[in-house]
Amino acid sequence: MTATDPHKILVVDDEPSLVQLCEIILSQAGYQVQGANSGRQALEMIDTDMPDLILLDVMMPGMTGIEVCHKIRSAHQSERPYILMYTADDRGETKRNSMDAGATGLITKETPVFELPQKISNYLVQ
Repeated sequence: MTATDPHKILVVDDEPSLVQLCEIILSQAGYQVQGANSGRQALEMIDTDMPDLILLDVMMPGMTGIEVCHKIRSAHQSERPYILMYTADDRGETKRNSMDAGATGLITKETPVFELPQKISNYLVQ
């Protein structure tokens, strides 16, 4: 990646409309964005093209975001990609389980979507 290449972000959520909204907002902020609607799809995409940051829903059917996070960290022993758990569940237990699985941080879905680029830029130096 050169200094002018945009950072790659993977948005993973089982709600397609939320993935699309995040893709629009983050693309407008200058990021290269892809979306996945399941943990399994996300893992396949990561194997093909590693993003710089993953915005990962915690509560998904089939494979939870915490399980996906753990699988990513088990397969890739580095701090990248940054993994931000994206959840409506802001209980301490969820944050603790996310961090134990290897997440870099947690963003609640109460955060307005238009604030995501700023929150993400705290992890990615432009």
